Amino acid sequence: MPAGPRGPLPALDGLRGLAIGGVLACHLLNAWPGAGAWERRAVAALGLGWTGVDLFFVLSGFLITGGLVDTLGQRGWWRGFLVRRALRIFPLYYLALAVFAVVGPALGLVDPWTFGRWGWWYWGYLGNWAYAARQVIPALSHFWSLAVEEQFYLAWPLVVLLARGRALAAASAALVCAGPALRWLIVDSGLPVGSAYRLTPGRVDALAMGALVAVVARAPGGAGLLRRAWWPAAAVGAAGFAALGLPHGFDMHARPLEIWSHLWLALAFGGLVAGAVATEGTLHPLRRALSAAPLRALGRYSYGLYVVHYLVHVGALGALRARPWGAALLASRAGYAAYAVTALAASLLLAWASFHLVEQRFLALKDRLAPRRAAA
Repeated sequence: MPAGPRGPLPALDGLRGLAIGGVLACHLLNAWPGAGAWERRAVAALGLGWTGVDLFFVLSGFLITGGLVDTLGQRGWWRGFLVRRALRIFPLYYLALAVFAVVGPALGLVDPWTFGRWGWWYWGYLGNWAYAARQVIPALSHFWSLAVEEQFYLAWPLVVLLARGRALAAASAALVCAGPALRWLIVDSGLPVGSAYRLTPGRVDALAMGALVAVVARAPGGAGLLRRAWWPAAAVGAAGFAALGLPHGFDMHARPLEIWSHLWLALAFGGLVAGAVATEGTLHPLRRALSAAPLRALGRYSYGLYVVHYLVHVGALGALRARPWGAALLASRAGYAAYAVTALAASLLLAWASFHLVEQRFLALKDRLAPRRAAA
């Protein structure tokens, strides 16, 4: 298989920035106090930031599959992949859980008994399945997507090992098509509302779409195909999502959206990822927009931002609402805006500190503990 895109692509950091920006807007502004018509429309539009998680999944499918394919055949391939992934994600994840175990009860975010009984879902990277068991710890509810990612990391190398080249492309395409059917089964299974959104089988189309783009990028003639197909795919996916969502107010838990929206989003975001790859090294407006320094910086710290922002948000909201002056502050537009900016600044500061003081120290161990060796 021809070599695909190698090394970091700045535009992909920009896509990460878009994804985390959407998630931040969705969460930090979900309690906006304004009641005007324009405010409701603006908050509803920003509320679509939940789609940023779909973009994260497409990016993960693309990057993980590309890395696995490019190193397939090297000594210690599977072990090296798992070690490198663990060094990337475990330190901050488990540090955040450990801090929450101490601080969460003190702030009233969880009682020790509940955390002791239900916390194992999160220690075991099963936070998404806690929804099905009705054992969610609200302050950690956003960890569900990190659990989906980890479960993908554990299972996908086997698929890459067994299905190569066209077979891997076919397997990825089949999983993309299977996504709505799997969500349909979950929705009709009697599990809690939102389970199809959070359980790993319900997110296979986004992950597999990213994988499909990675395989096509490495196939003979794949670069040309991506150049021709990226914008029609993005346009059709966006149009399909809009047509599906508008009649239902883009409510992610409305049955049609719960089953079908993620397929359209996978197509749209798969198109954007393909466009980022296809336009690399050109002056194309897409590449220039996605390579903007602020977006790339946001993308660089996106993992830390995702982990800490919701903990900051629910902790600060709870503390403010418990005090009369805090509740009054949040009830005014200016007060809530000041709160949102402060919460964002605190999240950015924590993410910056996490990246430079925690994440980078473990990333530096990658080449020592799991070096990329020459193919056997």
